[in-house]
Amino acid sequence: MLLTDGNPNVTEDLRVYESAVLSVAHTEMIDLDVKLGLATEEIAQDVLNFLLNRATGADPRAGTRRIDGVSDVVVTRQMKRWHALHTLAVFYRDAFNNQLNDRYEAKFSEYRGLAGIAREQTLLFGVGLVRLPLAGADVPVFGSAAGTFEARTYFARVAWTNAVGAEGGASEVTTFDAPAGSVPVVEALNPPANASGFHVYLGLTPETVTRQTGTPIALGGAFTLSSGGLVVGAAPGEGQVADVYLTGGPVLRRG
Repeated sequence: MLLTDGNPNVTEDLRVYESAVLSVAHTEMIDLDVKLGLATEEIAQDVLNFLLNRATGADPRAGTRRIDGVSDVVVTRQMKRWHALHTLAVFYRDAFNNQLNDRYEAKFSEYRGLAGIAREQTLLFGVGLVRLPLAGADVPVFGSAAGTFEARTYFARVAWTNAVGAEGGASEVTTFDAPAGSVPVVEALNPPANASGFHVYLGLTPETVTRQTGTPIALGGAFTLSSGGLVVGAAPGEGQVADVYLTGGPVLRRG
């Protein structure tokens, strides 16, 4: 996924690092989703500052970086970990400020330190960039066409593709109750600038959606499930992989 697609982690991901985080959030009445979003904003600004400080020749978008922001930044595993730990630091900072509880202060200090290490590891590994970024897709729109199937509930996701065959992050799952005697028709809306088509993923449960399109559907087109029914294709991927990585510490500016 791209950093601009949304939060790299959800609340359940935080429990890998801090099993008590949900109960503390409930006790202290802290909205974890808000903290996840705040951590994403802070990391995005940190990454943008890092990119602006890199040697211009290494950044494919050096000339337009202030305009493009972090729209081409890929969330690597290292950045995902950084985001989780930074979210916990933000969370316990808020909990401590609410209660001035020494235990929360210790947690805040612990996670702030761990987040700092994770940041260093992320920059050492490199900030991944894609040349033709594809924003994550919105949930698709359903319709129906005449068919022979019984009434069914379908689960669907879509993902944009570009001219070089890359695929962006898949949409959230949405559902459609197809009436008896019909087949679902799926459309993707609001294509990003670099999109040339989209893939469709369908299943009868959220966990079993697989790709139904051998080749991408062209922009403005729609996918209609064939009379042969669902096929077992590839599962949705995690989005684009980086074309280039920018690494290192701060750049010394010439006086």
